Amino acid sequence: MVPASLLLFTLSGVAGGGVRSAIDPAPLVIPADAPELAANPALRARLSANPHAYFRGIGPRFAAVLCERFAQEAAALPIVTLHGDAHLEQYAVTDRGRGLTDFDDSTTGSALVDLVRFATSIDLALRERHFTDDGSAVAAFVRGYMLALDQPGSVAPEPDVARELRRGFASDRRASLARAESLLTPLPPEDTPPPAKLERASALLAEAAHRPASFFRIKKVGALKMGIGSAADERYLLRIEGPSSVDDDDVMLELKEVRRLPELPCLRAEPGGTRIVVAQATLAYQAFSYVGTLALESPTGSRHYWFHAWPDNYAELRIASLPSPQAVQDVAFDVGVQLGRGHGRQKRSDDSRRVRERLKAALPALDLAGLSEALADATEEAWHRFRRDGTAQREVRP
Repeated sequence: MVPASLLLFTLSGVAGGGVRSAIDPAPLVIPADAPELAANPALRARLSANPHAYFRGIGPRFAAVLCERFAQEAAALPIVTLHGDAHLEQYAVTDRGRGLTDFDDSTTGSALVDLVRFATSIDLALRERHFTDDGSAVAAFVRGYMLALDQPGSVAPEPDVARELRRGFASDRRASLARAESLLTPLPPEDTPPPAKLERASALLAEAAHRPASFFRIKKVGALKMGIGSAADERYLLRIEGPSSVDDDDVMLELKEVRRLPELPCLRAEPGGTRIVVAQATLAYQAFSYVGTLALESPTGSRHYWFHAWPDNYAELRIASLPSPQAVQDVAFDVGVQLGRGHGRQKRSDDSRRVRERLKAALPALDLAGLSEALADATEEAWHRFRRDGTAQREVRP
């Protein structure tokens, strides 16, 4: 049971007061000639679709605004393991469970980053669906978070939308493998690794995951091109041998280059993939299978990658499919519990207790509803400017 004082706190930003001043949208605007747009022409259309899609693509810019504009608020909250890019469309359901996924931006830093980014996502989602925003969804998010700080073993009720996503799962393993393989984009001949390089990659994967090299024998490999915030990342999908030579127990493995995080005062941008492996083990309700990191030499130096098994069934929440404000609240509560459990988790039990107490003491002073509303406004204006800049650039081309 959440104490009445905490329930009152979760509604405190709704009626006024707190952080309501406008936030300059300029730092959130992606320039029309940004390198990521030139490298991936399809990205512009994805970002232009709606403000939340744009929000997904400005993670580093958004974090910079938080760290610089709200340095005092960030410093008031303890350093925790962060998801780093928490938003509603990171919520997924798999055979192993449900919750926030995609830990590429995970690191350690102020809890403010996850709290405000997810709350802003809620605000933008409600606007996209034209649902009335009376503060209930952000309140549900905070209630779940506070519940997990009070009771670290808490598990939220499964939202109806999660059960609906699971309804479409296939029980046929061959069909699941075929569906995953259909996501492979064939590599051009000049980028296709020769057999010797694939054998070397298999050996490195096996060494990193502490399994026999035969398990990681690569049978097929292709590029994986999906997402918005991750559209510019180097990603591969590999079909590997698995425990035997029978096709039915093959494993699909996702291999991703470790994303470079921005140097910001409220984040710790550790190099290498260890930060991702630690975060998914700390924050996920159910951690990935066959997780590891490896470094591959290239002409420009070492490049760091991390990998994990692709689940047989996987479905992400889409804002357009949310049927009601209650559905938003249910997911928000579930994510609040997940983040509260993860943020409060430290290596030593005494440290965990201290972090949870600090979070509970600091949160009542944070006007999360006001922050999320102001940042949602800034994101919408940045989206409008991005679209106008893109249109103007196309009009001046010969």
